[in-house]
Amino acid sequence: MDKKEVDLFDKSLSLESEHEEEIVNSRDKSNALILKDDYFQVVGFILQDELFGLDILDVEEIIKPVDFTHVPNTKKFVLGVVNLRGKIIPIVDLRLRFEFDKKEIDSETRIIIVSMNEYNVGFMVDKIEKVYYVDKKGVEPTPPNIPPTIEKYVKGVGKLDDNIVTLLNVTELLKENGGLN
Repeated sequence: MDKKEVDLFDKSLSLESEHEEEIVNSRDKSNALILKDDYFQVVGFILQDELFGLDILDVEEIIKPVDFTHVPNTKKFVLGVVNLRGKIIPIVDLRLRFEFDKKEIDSETRIIIVSMNEYNVGFMVDKIEKVYYVDKKGVEPTPPNIPPTIEKYVKGVGKLDDNIVTLLNVTELLKENGGLN
């Protein structure tokens, strides 16, 4: 990458207040008001043409790919580390973590920085979709057809109007043998 100043932040995910109000003010068939508490907000992203989601409360920020420093003797899915505003953050390629085919970094590739108990890790994904509102009542347990390589990292499947989103469990992703260890 060039030494010129690069804007790392992906501003395409900023929540639009009108969309949030639309969710809050929309009405279901019983004409009862739908409250924000009835929904999960998830950051939707694509991995190998499938829609996945992380709870927005676990997401610290989303950045464009940056040069990282390779760390010897790490698992194949750990690409290296980056220094982001003084924090050393390991970068994990979720494609490799889930044993999908490797994909070259392109203009849509993003790194989702997640935070859990003051521990940060960056998950490289193919593409960010948008922030979805998933009805808590529409979340179902992990279906049996989920590949075994990702099954333990899935906390359920959320129904959207015209799609489904596989909801990932950040705690499991960061546990021993799930994240970096």
